[in-house]
Amino acid sequence: MKSFLRFLIFTALLFSCSENEKIPNGIIPEKKMAGILWDLFRADEFLGAYVWRTDSTLNQNDESIRYYKEIFQLHQTSKEAFLKSFSYYKEHSNLMRSLLDSLIAGKTGINEELEPPKIPDSIRNIRTRKLNPKALE
Repeated sequence: MKSFLRFLIFTALLFSCSENEKIPNGIIPEKKMAGILWDLFRADEFLGAYVWRTDSTLNQNDESIRYYKEIFQLHQTSKEAFLKSFSYYKEHSNLMRSLLDSLIAGKTGINEELEPPKIPDSIRNIRTRKLNPKALE
């Protein structure tokens, strides 16, 4: 994940700054794009840390594509729209820089919108209840 992030930052720095920061129609807005990128990074981290280490029979490329498709559906976009938008952001380094800075700083807006998970009472009771050794007999 770090190497991918470094690649994105390096790519953003290669392109010159543009004076026009208005995002045209058909391009995913910056906040939504940050959410998509954040979820893609998290999916890569999850796959690398948990999925591929526990099941070496999985095809890594196919599994990544499956997760990416779910992320695009979650954000109500497509692979084509994402790639078009990503290319636009690469061409406008000031927008890409802002986008990546928001990801690095954790200011994607995702965390503020989410409520903490609600733990059902049955799970909460299991966590707080002391195990009775006689119950195991």
